[in-house]
Amino acid sequence: MGGDWFDVIPLPGSRVALAVCDVVGHGLHAAATMGRLRTAVHNFSALDLPPDELLSHLDDLVGRIDQNEATESAAGLVGATCLYGIYDPVTRSHVTSRAGHLAPALVQPDGTVTFPDLPAGPPARGPG
Repeated sequence: MGGDWFDVIPLPGSRVALAVCDVVGHGLHAAATMGRLRTAVHNFSALDLPPDELLSHLDDLVGRIDQNEATESAAGLVGATCLYGIYDPVTRSHVTSRAGHLAPALVQPDGTVTFPDLPAGPPARGPG
């Protein structure tokens, strides 16, 4: 069991959110944390937040999870990386933010691959 996941989440106006995230570690703790964060990404997506704001809320949540779990066990202090974007097929535009995750690769119809200059925010991690 690990903590990696990706999602395509329907949004209003024919838009979709694209999420690629990774919780540090393996095993039950990482899988449980992944489930919490995946649910949070879906809930924050329903609020129609811009990508950078969604990642900020996700970072706050990771900090709260770690604070709560650090007092309960030594398995606290997880970290997570996330790439979150919103694609609008009507305007053919895409807005993406990342927190510690690798930049996305864009593959053109001719097979050419480019990596957009996307500033990296810090990975979400608990206090400490």
